[in-house]
Amino acid sequence: MVSHLYRAAVSLGCMTMIAMALTAAGAAQKPAASDCNRRCLLEFLQTYTEGLLDNDTSRIKAAADLRVTSNGADVRLGKGEVWGLAKRMPYRQAFVDPVTGAAILMGTVTNAPTSQGERWWFYMVRLKIVARRVTEVEEISYDGMLRRTPASKLTQADRIYDAVLPPDEQVSRAELLAIADKYFDVVSGTLDYHDAPWHPECSRLEDAILTVNQPESAGSCAGEFENPRMKWIVKNRRFYVVDVQRGIVVAVANFTSPPEYPNNNASVVFEAFKIQDGLIRHIEAMFRGDSSMKTSTWPDLPRGAR
Repeated sequence: MVSHLYRAAVSLGCMTMIAMALTAAGAAQKPAASDCNRRCLLEFLQTYTEGLLDNDTSRIKAAADLRVTSNGADVRLGKGEVWGLAKRMPYRQAFVDPVTGAAILMGTVTNAPTSQGERWWFYMVRLKIVARRVTEVEEISYDGMLRRTPASKLTQADRIYDAVLPPDEQVSRAELLAIADKYFDVVSGTLDYHDAPWHPECSRLEDAILTVNQPESAGSCAGEFENPRMKWIVKNRRFYVVDVQRGIVVAVANFTSPPEYPNNNASVVFEAFKIQDGLIRHIEAMFRGDSSMKTSTWPDLPRGAR
């Protein structure tokens, strides 16, 4: 009897140790979360955007070492191009990542109507939250147009980014990063477009313009890269948001003109990817479309920061 009890206790102890080891191994594979969860980051983004529309920074919890840029230039908080002008933000697409402490919004803003009419901007902002304080603000705004299409064309954001994927359609954080990186390699001409994972429904929106399968750009997300002019050297690739449940990656990157096509518009681009079943299903990009912002003043991110 004692022998049976002893063997049972030993067996139970071994099983407990194995379970603890498996739990620890699983935890080691997951990136450590910051002290600001998804709701917390969304609240920071809401406070910031409301501050923009009210032209009031008093509620924004800023760190002592806060850095703010507007279209690449260092400015003080609340002194970006659209501050004091923006009154409405009709188009809003928010992305957050508790692992990196990043909160990003891609949207549009407009001023109060005047006798001269409305003025519209494509508007991008990236916040970094550390210890529940904003430590970085990167804003880009653009009141120009691509193909004569203004920012006012954008109204309701595409809720494809909100959809949580079934577990069997999700891929790991590392794989999401690798897929987005492959896209930038294709754009840079260092990877054959056939070797990137495209979804058959893939589409891409750039500054309110659907840029694939259109009369002006007949190719698909993949096939358009048969045109050798579709090339930009993508540098300063900074990946800030990775959402495994929703299949999202959001990055900021510097698209530079290649030597063979010096007139290709160079710009710092905010780019969001929806990746489903490990395939790129949707891409949305916003940037200044007039080559007025060719380089970023933010440093590269080390791999470990992703």
